Amino acid sequence: MSAGMDRRRFLAGSAAVGGGTAVGALGGTTAATAAGRGRGRDEVRVHVNHVGHTPSAPKTAVLVTGDRAPVGWCAVVDTGSGEVVARRRPHHVGRVRDWGDSHYWTVDFSEVTEEGEYLLRVGAGNHTRGESVPFRIEPLALERDTLSDIVHWFKSARCSGRFDRADHSLPVGENGSGSIDAHGGWYDATGDFGKHFTQLSRHSYFNTLSIPLTAWVLFKAHERLTARDDEEFTQLRTWLCDEGLHGADYLTRVKRPEGTFCHSVMQPGPPKDPALRFLKAVERDGEPVVRQVNHREGAGVAIAALALASTFDVTGEYDSAEYLRTAENAFAYLREHNVELTNDGAENIQDDYNALVAAVELHRATGKSAYREAADERADNLLNRLSSWGPYRDYWRADDGDRPYFHPSDAGMPVTSLLSYLDIAGPGRTERVLEVVRRSLSFEMSITAEVTNPYGYARNLVQDGTGDRHSSFFFPHDVTPRADDEWWQGENARIASLATAARLAAERFEGEFAERLRRYAADQLDWILGRNPFDVCMLGGSGRNNPRYMWKGSWQFLNTAGGIVNGITGENPDGSGILWNRGYAETGKDWDWRWTEQWLPHTTWYLFAVSVG
Repeated sequence: MSAGMDRRRFLAGSAAVGGGTAVGALGGTTAATAAGRGRGRDEVRVHVNHVGHTPSAPKTAVLVTGDRAPVGWCAVVDTGSGEVVARRRPHHVGRVRDWGDSHYWTVDFSEVTEEGEYLLRVGAGNHTRGESVPFRIEPLALERDTLSDIVHWFKSARCSGRFDRADHSLPVGENGSGSIDAHGGWYDATGDFGKHFTQLSRHSYFNTLSIPLTAWVLFKAHERLTARDDEEFTQLRTWLCDEGLHGADYLTRVKRPEGTFCHSVMQPGPPKDPALRFLKAVERDGEPVVRQVNHREGAGVAIAALALASTFDVTGEYDSAEYLRTAENAFAYLREHNVELTNDGAENIQDDYNALVAAVELHRATGKSAYREAADERADNLLNRLSSWGPYRDYWRADDGDRPYFHPSDAGMPVTSLLSYLDIAGPGRTERVLEVVRRSLSFEMSITAEVTNPYGYARNLVQDGTGDRHSSFFFPHDVTPRADDEWWQGENARIASLATAARLAAERFEGEFAERLRRYAADQLDWILGRNPFDVCMLGGSGRNNPRYMWKGSWQFLNTAGGIVNGITGENPDGSGILWNRGYAETGKDWDWRWTEQWLPHTTWYLFAVSVG
């Protein structure tokens, strides 16, 4: 995610930045190439997951044509032998409203389970009209072929070099003085060498979780891979533990003695000293005071990460007792002060799910009944948040009314937090939790299927700044009444968080509902990995057409293998239409970040989804 043009001007003049671009820069496409642009009308574009599938996974391809001319056949071809191993008749699904004139077809080839490398070839009569990129079918396909880059991307994003040295003693505010040690942690994005717990704090319902989410998920991924009991994960688990402890050390370091955690390490634009970094501050009696976070700004998931860190046999800079003490102190403080730390004086759904995961991990680490009681309270809040409006039943409400909860990066957290609660829930509560999870995910799958949607991209019920409420593929460009709040970007974190929730839930259900959840999750991961209208694999170092991040025509901010870019957006203010990488050369605007900048939450949620298996 971007913080705006100033930080890019600042970085453009700072050639000696340490860290953040290790592992290797990536090439790739830069043009906003829509499906079909510059191609013959007879050609069929064949969109598949560029990486591959496990043998038992749902497998779907999407075919795109310029007209209704029939696509008569699809062959699954073994790339080694040239043998056709399966034939399928494509299913015509038609046009997608607001996505142009292309026609879409789908092909299900889930029955192909033999390990190997394949491609799809399509045509009509005796004529071949297109074929896909090669992909693999193999056990643990995504774990084996993507997680090494993923974990090393986090290592490449560590704060290091001169910035890390400066962060050992940071002032509070641009003009403040102080010596708070805030070194460590991870940079936020390709072009943002700040370190954040959250962004969008002034928006009551859109706090994005960054560093603390990453720390928690690294530990949860380690936990999931350990539970799967496969020696192939041995090295991955070692790396995940090391990286998780790096995050836990940062969280411990930025915890305030009487309070919670420092919000952000900022960097100024010119004409400030380009070497100056500072902690985000609020003014109190004319003096800058370090800005501290509440539950929904990441304190809850930070507490969860530290509590989980305390249960490991190995430690980082701090010992297990210090991790746990830090978590418990922060939780106790927020029991009294969370509301006063909010931007609007009222808790909402984000406070509930963040506080819930905090209480769950604290109870797991300590066994104290007070944390189970706190978890019960927050779980009850969530269980009472399903709402209905018009034809839409069982969506999450964000507030005390019926405002829909829709989120740019963490849409799967309500379900994920409730499923984590089942680890400690008392007798008699599991059935109600699973019923609410079923209703919520039924809504998610229902709204996704309410329109022509060949890719199965997760749709949502949104509300723009004028109060207009409608279903949409993408986030509206204007979500508050303030004209200067135009914030929109690709939503790969959002759909990966929903994939995580669906995969976790599929373990708790059986039969057709569990299969629907697995297919819904696969659709989201396939979109990220190349089965999308622009045939771009948005995970760097995998597949083809990896995007470059261009800033005002410059490629100096280099994407890195293992990072996931922001992704595809809506074209219009209400989120309708579809748009990809309409860069500076075309728009004259610093908008490239909206699509092609790598961001911490995207990679974090993808890691969680894949580690679930």
